[in-house]
Amino acid sequence: MSNSEIKRQLPKTLTGFGKTFARTLTAGTVLCAMASTTLAQDVPESDDPIRVALHEWTGGVFSAELVVRILGEMGYNAETIPIDASGIYPALAAGDVTLDVETWTSVHPEIFPLIDDGSVNNIGVTGLVGMDRWWFPSYVVEDCPGLPNYEALNDCAALFSTVDTGDKGRLLLYSADWGGNDDERVESLGLNFEIVRVGSEAALLAEVQSAVQREAPVLAWLYEPHWAPVQFDGAYVELPPYTEECAASGLFNCEKPTGDIIKISWPGMEEKWPGAYAALQAFSLTNEEYGAVIAEADLNGVPVEELVDIWMAENEDRWMAWISQ
Repeated sequence: MSNSEIKRQLPKTLTGFGKTFARTLTAGTVLCAMASTTLAQDVPESDDPIRVALHEWTGGVFSAELVVRILGEMGYNAETIPIDASGIYPALAAGDVTLDVETWTSVHPEIFPLIDDGSVNNIGVTGLVGMDRWWFPSYVVEDCPGLPNYEALNDCAALFSTVDTGDKGRLLLYSADWGGNDDERVESLGLNFEIVRVGSEAALLAEVQSAVQREAPVLAWLYEPHWAPVQFDGAYVELPPYTEECAASGLFNCEKPTGDIIKISWPGMEEKWPGAYAALQAFSLTNEEYGAVIAEADLNGVPVEELVDIWMAENEDRWMAWISQ
């Protein structure tokens, strides 16, 4: 399936975003002037930079750039700082990074002890709810009829094998810094699969799309909110249900939890930039609009900077309310 075919088949909620681009950009110019009249006189409280973590996945780039833009409208000196998921929490605790807009609690439960001991501060939920699962395309069920039950995977390991994995099936995952405990999960469930990691979201999606185009077997980590599991015809493997006891055991021989995507910060942010902090507490997105933005970027090639412009212009009531907290 080509990119153009994918675009034609996307739900309307994923293709209508930004059709009024020229009109809304003009409106956005007016809104910027309006915003300056609504802010408290003591904002910004400090000219020091607010450093926003910039992750490499498309949605993470959008949310970080959107927050920088909103803070900039308030008069703050805000900038993005590229950082991987494994390094973000020490950087936040040390104040080297001020803010992370997207912490996926579904794959990073280690954030909760850091919040509890005060190493980082929980600003609140983003409104996004994250989940990630092992996904397969529907056409493989013909050759592996026991799916989606995970117990069928060993019977079908050869179906998912590659030259590099030999007699083991291949489980395609994102880089290790995304977490998820899949190594433990595969071992504790006794699955004859080898984990193969790719270096970026783009590489993962390219592998999945290539397999779908060829109707080749593929087992891969997909996640929501995102356009891919909505667009590609497939299903998630059904693992034993998630329980806290399963996670606490260290075996992780169960499903991953669904969890809020939260905003976390350096503990000193609220005191140093209270106006920015209040706006960020109000900041929220929905899974639907987030997925639509990712589709516009990944499938239609719209630069993220333009998508931020469009979003700002089409959502003036929302962000104006946030910055007026």
